[in-house]
Amino acid sequence: MHFDDLLVIIGGFGRYQKIRLFLICLVGILCAFHAMNMVFVGAKPDYQCKIGERNLSRKEFANATLQDWKTFLRSAGKGCEIYSPSQTYDLIGSGNLTIDGSKVIGDNILSTEPCTDWEYSQDVYGPTIVSEFDLVCSQAWLRSTAKTLYFFGRVIGSVVFGQLSDIFGRKPIFLTGLLSLLVAGCVASAAPSMAVFIPFYILQGAAQTGLYLVAFTMCTELVAPQYRVMAGFMIQGFYSIGYMTLSLLAYFIRHWRYIELIITLPVVLFSVYLCVLPESVRWLLSKNKIEEARTIIRNVAKVNNVEVSDSMLEDINDRKEQAEVTDGRKHTFIDLFRPLAMLAISVNVWFNWFVNAMVYYGLSLGTGNLGGDPYINFCIAGAVEIPAYILCVLFLNKLGRRWPLCGTMVVGGISCIISGFVPEDLLAVKITFAMIGKFGITASYAIIYLMTAEVFPTVLRNAGMGVSSMTAKAGGMLAPVILELRLVWIPLPLILFGGLSILAGGLALILPETAGRPLPQTVEECLSNKSKTVQKEKWDSKSSNDGKNAIC
Repeated sequence: MHFDDLLVIIGGFGRYQKIRLFLICLVGILCAFHAMNMVFVGAKPDYQCKIGERNLSRKEFANATLQDWKTFLRSAGKGCEIYSPSQTYDLIGSGNLTIDGSKVIGDNILSTEPCTDWEYSQDVYGPTIVSEFDLVCSQAWLRSTAKTLYFFGRVIGSVVFGQLSDIFGRKPIFLTGLLSLLVAGCVASAAPSMAVFIPFYILQGAAQTGLYLVAFTMCTELVAPQYRVMAGFMIQGFYSIGYMTLSLLAYFIRHWRYIELIITLPVVLFSVYLCVLPESVRWLLSKNKIEEARTIIRNVAKVNNVEVSDSMLEDINDRKEQAEVTDGRKHTFIDLFRPLAMLAISVNVWFNWFVNAMVYYGLSLGTGNLGGDPYINFCIAGAVEIPAYILCVLFLNKLGRRWPLCGTMVVGGISCIISGFVPEDLLAVKITFAMIGKFGITASYAIIYLMTAEVFPTVLRNAGMGVSSMTAKAGGMLAPVILELRLVWIPLPLILFGGLSILAGGLALILPETAGRPLPQTVEECLSNKSKTVQKEKWDSKSSNDGKNAIC
């Protein structure tokens, strides 16, 4: 008996699954906190050169007021240089310079000095790493470098955590991700310098990404096939909730150190998961750990008030495709490249991830400046994703995966291209099409996430998800570069985003349909045509026994 068939009998989405799914999804909120915190932790407030007491030793400023004198000094270099205070004072005193504009002296007459101290506005943001570590002017590169290295950490987390969870199991790597996040967040919040902050911020990126990938996989492996859509989008919905909640926390806390600490300390509460969360039964079966799998299955049946016979549990041991080949070979990400049919699937999936991430972040960066309060704008940016997820939950089981993925990417791509050619004076129309594009790419991003978890076999699922996430990070890092091409031709970035979206959407139709099919356990099962679509009458039977659990 295939495990998916057995799962229908013991409860594909019973009380046991509901409780554990909710607990896992709570981690999505935590991951969103750490994925987006640099928006506020690394915010760049308005700043200006600080005119210290050493510059104000004179008791009078000739024909200039103190404020006019300061303003003139600061006008030299956009916050990075000031005119020489002593030379400026002498020229004012001698009548060769008036600051009120009645007499104009060329700037080249005055020498400049580099700023060594700055004043930062706190009208919008409180203290950030920019204001505390003076990441402006000659040190501004450290701010952008921190963001780049954070994405590098996410790439590492995608590959390492995915590979390790396929080898050692979902649960231990899940707990390792939580511990790493706790350590990285606490140390980063107390960092005395950027030299300490950056390494632990890299670890924070690795831990956050790895934790979310493992949690997502655990969600999809926990429930029966008909509920995988709901499970996948449930954790993404919690991620959006964390996205919005972060704006509220940042608004009321303001100080970057306390923001880091507040979003990190809740990790301690998840320590109880050590006793509550089980190992993935699918992973246990793929590793031929039959007795451990049987123990968990019995517990599932007990909590769901279902009787399970010993013959049913014995039967899962008789089906060889449920266990990893017993030749002692460990599967690695290299197996994603062989045979040729597996390579074609892998490359197609990864290209879709790359394009989705690039367009998603490109549109977010290109249309994110809405004006007004940045905290409200950030909250809206998180809220707009939820309707896309809801529509996916409502229709994916009915329409499958391939056509919705293709449709959302093509519609989103066409909208981007149209937006690129809309004249600037039709701003409302231009923004409308851009937002349709963002809505489409948000939905397609969610679909490819779910589809990836379904298309790769259990022995390679987290490795496949890890490499997919790595290609997404590469696409995200490329997005700002694409946006700079508007200097060549204003519509070019949107045309590239739209064209690549349409291309990826077309290629998605080549991928195997995964809706309503058992999750493949091995590479052979993934590539074979023997993974039969789950019969509708089985789900109808399940719905009659537990109708309140059926959502699709």
